[in-house]
Amino acid sequence: MGRSEPQVFAVRLKIMHAGECDKGHARILWQVVATSTSARRGTGGELSAGELAVTRQLLIHGPATRGDLGDRLNLSYASMSRLARSLIGGGIASEDLEPPSAVGRPRQILTAVPGARHVVGCKLTSDTAYAVVCDMFGEVSATARAALPAAVDGVVPVEATAKIVAQLATKLGRKVPSLDGIGVTVGGVVVDRTVVQEGTFLGWRDVDIGTPLRERTGLPVIVANDVAALAREQLWFGAGRTHSTFGIITVGAGLGFGVVREGVAVEQLIDNGHLLAHAPIDTRGPRCSLGHPGCVAAYLNREDVEAQASAAAGHPVTFDDLVRARASGDPAATERLNAAARALGHLIVTFAGALQTTCIVLAGEDLAAFTGSAPLNEVIDDRLRPGPTESQRCSLDILTTPLTFTDWARGAAVTGIQNALGAH
Repeated sequence: MGRSEPQVFAVRLKIMHAGECDKGHARILWQVVATSTSARRGTGGELSAGELAVTRQLLIHGPATRGDLGDRLNLSYASMSRLARSLIGGGIASEDLEPPSAVGRPRQILTAVPGARHVVGCKLTSDTAYAVVCDMFGEVSATARAALPAAVDGVVPVEATAKIVAQLATKLGRKVPSLDGIGVTVGGVVVDRTVVQEGTFLGWRDVDIGTPLRERTGLPVIVANDVAALAREQLWFGAGRTHSTFGIITVGAGLGFGVVREGVAVEQLIDNGHLLAHAPIDTRGPRCSLGHPGCVAAYLNREDVEAQASAAAGHPVTFDDLVRARASGDPAATERLNAAARALGHLIVTFAGALQTTCIVLAGEDLAAFTGSAPLNEVIDDRLRPGPTESQRCSLDILTTPLTFTDWARGAAVTGIQNALGAH
């Protein structure tokens, strides 16, 4: 699938839709198979550090010769040959002659095998489990969803949730030969890759969801924050192909932040994004739900924006209502969304400066309301403009990735495939 043509803001803007990749680049696609009662486990295990490094190169950058891979990874010919034989023998890679050309002898080209690993990814919201099955290239071959049990005293039952996720894995598993793992993501704080320390949407606190899933399926299970999983997906199949350090901002039901630093996805932020979400924009502005005047969340958090608009209108107003009203020329809705766009512009540039990166990925369900916004572009342009005595002008790549729940589930699956391969 080809990447969409770039569109230009005031800064360099590349539109990169979720699930897309450059032609010729390997992507993860995880497939799952089940018996009548449970998913059938794959035979593949974790790779050695060297095998993982080679596989990652093939997945991110596409087919390559042994010599090219050895040069990139600083491996001797003997070491590279040993790793290639191991990966070919394990079914992770294949090796074929490149098409003949008029010059020189055809070279042997190593290619990652899509079906070498298969994983199910599941994104949990407050009331629904969204699942996908992918292979080692990240292509979604099937999807499924199921309602979660109703909350009891504000808490979604854990065992019943684990049962539903296991059933989804079984259902999707019938589509493919075998299953090598499950990735689960939630909005909130996750520790030890299995415990949801704080899951506001589910009412969970210190809930171990990974263990009951492992017991039900007999498969490796990794649990992650949903934005951290998106960061891992972008590291292998998105911004990470061209940037070793980048940030992710998600705008939707809440504000989310992800960080990749020097090629490593940060698993857990020190504040779960609180410091950025509540950074001041205009102290004369509206207050967020925590009482901060004119902070980022007051302008961009969907619940806060809807509460402010509803209070002003005297009746319930949703975010989508605001977008429609702006399209109809409503001045109040236009100014409210323009203010949100300016806040997003300040957030993007501040985040980039804090990370010292030239790349920020924007994602989320509400992103479309701000893409191409003139107030957003003006803020970014103004912030990037050097002072009169400064000679260095910053450049910033802003990659936009509108997300559906299937895309969120794919992030969980990519995290699962990385875990199955041993990329911890």
